[in-house]
Amino acid sequence: MAIRVEVPLSAINTEVGLPITIGLGDETITAGTLYLDVRNGQIEDVRKPFADALREIADAMEQSTRADGGEVPDAAAHG
Repeated sequence: MAIRVEVPLSAINTEVGLPITIGLGDETITAGTLYLDVRNGQIEDVRKPFADALREIADAMEQSTRADGGEVPDAAAHG
């Protein structure tokens, strides 16, 4: 027995989390998660959440480099 349920797109409102992975050679790490809002069945503009996630990753990388005593040449200022 099969049941078919139809749901209007306006009823689909949620958040989707996608892992952000970075690979270098044989090493791969999950650097974070990109959360996208779904409203009325459509994914909202991904540019701002994606840019925010990349900034967070860059900040973490810069902090880890500073902890090692090094600096990131030509690093963009955040602010």
